[in-house]
Formats: sequence, structure tokens, C-alpha cells
Amino acid sequence: MSSPTEVARRLFRAYAVGDRATAASVLDDSVVAYVTNADAGVDVVHGRDAYLARLPDLAGVGGSLDLRQIVAVDAERFLAMVETRAERNGAALHNFAAFLGRVVEEHVHELWMVDAQPRFSDQFWAT
Repeated sequence: MSSPTEVARRLFRAYAVGDRATAASVLDDSVVAYVTNADAGVDVVHGRDAYLARLPDLAGVGGSLDLRQIVAVDAERFLAMVETRAERNGAALHNFAAFLGRVVEEHVHELWMVDAQPRFSDQFWAT
């Protein structure tokens, strides 16, 4: 059985290269994700498809995601720091986000996110 950090690595690696099928396979069908919004609050997203629809197409704009640090919190949870870079429509994004996830039976069941630049991130992906 994979550790929570191994499951998280699969999720972030797949997303980084635009492999949404693999990313989807790591998420539980009924995942609950807490996604930072432009006001530095949280939007609660229910379900794998809804969460994946919420993710920007990082690979599609030639962006990158680097997993900077990941630690096991306990037998079910991981804490990860990612660095994201992207350019589109004349704007450049360089940002960091932290993710706390709960893994059960090799699937992410809950995922909390905090974004270092929530308003700029929202504006960048909206344009």
C-alpha cells in the first residue's frame, strides 16, 4: 500500500504534465476540496469531476509545477508545498501553494489548499 506522500506525488506529477486521467485516478470520486479563492477565502468543491474542472490547464500554457516539499503528517495525511510558474496573455505567474490532503485506500478523499497570491492567481487564470 502506498503512503500518503506517494499518492500525493502521483497526483502532483500527473497534474504537472497535463495527465488528467492519472490525476483523476488518484482522487476519490467523492473528494471534497477546499480551494483558495480570490478573496483569500475557501470554495468547497464536491466530487472529482468538479475539482478537476476547477483546475487550470497548467501544462496547456507551458507552465510548470514543482513539488518543493512533502511530508507525512500522520498515517492518512500529507502536507505539500508546490511552486507554480506560467505565462499567458503577456502576464507571468510565479506562485506557491500548500496542500493538506487525507488519503484513504490510495485515493485522496479531502484536499485543503492555501495560495500565496490568491487574488493575482485568480486574475491570471481568468484572463
